[in-house]
This record gives sequence, structure tokens and C-alpha cells, in this order.
Amino acid sequence: MAGDSETASWRSDLAKVDVWYASFGSNMWKPRFLCYIQGGQAAGMKKACVGAMDKTPPKETTWGTFPNRLFFGRESTVTWGEGGSAFLNPLTNLSDQTHMCFYRITLEQFNDVLFQENGMKVDSDTPLFDLAAMQLVQNNGSIPLAKAGWYGNVVCVGKESDIPILTMTCTLSVLEKFTSGEVPLRPPAKAYANTLVMGLVEGGRLSEEEAWAYIDNAASKPL
Repeated sequence: MAGDSETASWRSDLAKVDVWYASFGSNMWKPRFLCYIQGGQAAGMKKACVGAMDKTPPKETTWGTFPNRLFFGRESTVTWGEGGSAFLNPLTNLSDQTHMCFYRITLEQFNDVLFQENGMKVDSDTPLFDLAAMQLVQNNGSIPLAKAGWYGNVVCVGKESDIPILTMTCTLSVLEKFTSGEVPLRPPAKAYANTLVMGLVEGGRLSEEEAWAYIDNAASKPL
């Protein structure tokens, strides 16, 4: 079937390219991130993930800190229930500091994470983010995706070992709606926040007390 061959074609092409996927939210906790790769659900999740087509675990994991604002918004999610989700201001501000966990995965797997983060099916004939987009995002800093959900903006925050570090967040137009109050800011659900804390603590970034203070600060500070 033509559709199958088209899918196989983009997947085989993007499987040859590595990227760092940088998480600032629940995916900082590796067991939760692996749900997007291998399927299933981690502690606290109300819904299982289908996983990526290629279920190979990340080749490497590392951490970094970036001058972008972490905040929490929207009313609730299917996965975590009532409470805000983590977002990153795509614009940098030297007074802000956000911890991110990087996973070295293929660009094919990155697309499957993008699909799942945006509530889309992974068995697509076309990628959301192809090689041309990857070149563009390195030049422009961020790219809003044509068809996506809450995390429809791919942001390149730098490079590690000459490999682009990509994350996903809201678009600038949605950021303006968060700022104006048109889209609500909400503190995260306890189970969701706990996942971020476990990621930060198990990753050796912060103590548990520091991690909770970090989350509380991000959730309470106005945009």
C-alpha cells in the first residue's frame, strides 16, 4: 500500500538522525518518558501511552539548565487529571532558570513523542517535524507546527555534542493568551508535580525540598 511505503520512507530517513529531546516537565522522570517510547503508564498516570514505533531506549541521558521560564497552565489533562501542565516560555530571559533532562533519541522517535504530546496518532503518513524543519529550527530558534495541540512549537535551545537539543512547548500566540489570562494558569496536580520532583531528584539536580520549592515557584510566579 502506498500509505505504508510513505510511512516507512519517512521513518527510515529520520531514524538515521539523532536529536536530544529536552524535557522540562514530567518526562524529566525517565520511567514516565519511557512510556512515550515503549508504551504503558508510570505511577500517577491515569492513561497509558501507545509508545513510539521504534521502542529502542534513549542512547544517552544528560541534563542542562536554560534561561527560559517554566510555568503551568490549562485546566486539566487526560493523563494527570485536574491541574496545570508544564510549559516553557520559548523566549529566553536571563533571570529565569529551568532544568531540563535531555534524551538522545532519533528524529523518528522525537516525532512519535510530538504526536503523543499533541494527542495525535503515531501511525502517520507524514512526520510533524522533518529534516527541513530541523534545519530551520536551528536557524530560527523555534518553529510552530501546522497541525498540533498544546505542544505545537518546537524550540531548539542549543547543541550538545554537536547534536541539536529540541524541546516542545506552546506557541508564542498561546503564550500571549496565558499572559492575558484568556488561557488559565493553574498549579499542577500533585501526582504530576511529584513526577517532576522525582525526575529532578533522581537526576541529581535538586534535593526533594529544593525540587518542590522549584515547582512551587514556577507555579506561583506571574508570567
